[in-house]
Amino acid sequence: MAAAVAAVAAVLAAGVAACGPARADEDAGYEIRVATATTVPLGVSSALSVTIAPSGSRTISADGPVRVSVDAPAALGLPRRRYARRDAADPAAEAPRFDVKVKAKEAGDHPVSLDLRFWLCGPRVCRPIATRRTVVVHVPAPAPPPEVDAGVPVDAGAPIDAGRTRRGR
Repeated sequence: MAAAVAAVAAVLAAGVAACGPARADEDAGYEIRVATATTVPLGVSSALSVTIAPSGSRTISADGPVRVSVDAPAALGLPRRRYARRDAADPAAEAPRFDVKVKAKEAGDHPVSLDLRFWLCGPRVCRPIATRRTVVVHVPAPAPPPEVDAGVPVDAGAPIDAGRTRRGR
């Protein structure tokens, strides 16, 4: 009997492992659309596009609050740390999209944490949703300066009066 139970448990465990990891919002009635990584050149400002999209017959409450809170290391400049529905590209949209601004201040890979809170509504009831996403912003290091030829002095140049002759005074 114990061998049969162990065999059934092994088959179930193998079946679950074959399914792979599930996303937290999979089949939850919504999808968060945001890139997992992006590249921003040093010294340049860019925007991370974040969309909250309901699925099936669900909607994002037009009356309830929608909030996107942003946290990033000091190597990235954030002009805003909180976005509300009124800050969306189209506040009345069924799937609000936010353009989260970042400015690359230092080279490296920097995680940007997004904390999203909104109300997801079904046919009869709405429920609060709180979820997080992380986007890695890659800021490439600036190109090294061109190598200097060791045989030529750095301040060498044409003589100031090159090509001119002095006329006697």
